[in-house]
Amino acid sequence: MTESSVRIDVQQDIDPNVLQERASNPEYSAWVGASAGTGKTKVLTDRVLRLLLPREDGRPGSVPGRIVCLTFMLETIEKH
Repeated sequence: MTESSVRIDVQQDIDPNVLQERASNPEYSAWVGASAGTGKTKVLTDRVLRLLLPREDGRPGSVPGRIVCLTFMLETIEKH
């Protein structure tokens, strides 16, 4: 897998579902930052699911033990 990154400017008038689908693509690195209730957890779980499933080219999915997810809340960081 080639590591790539995609910058998505959410200021554009793009359907949020399209943005979430792009961010959940495991072929790209992604940083998802948004306010509460916007679907960040859904994007993360979609990414993990897509990593586990067989790829479109027939290659097997990722080994579960090789997937690392990181999530945090800014409020938590600011308190410490």
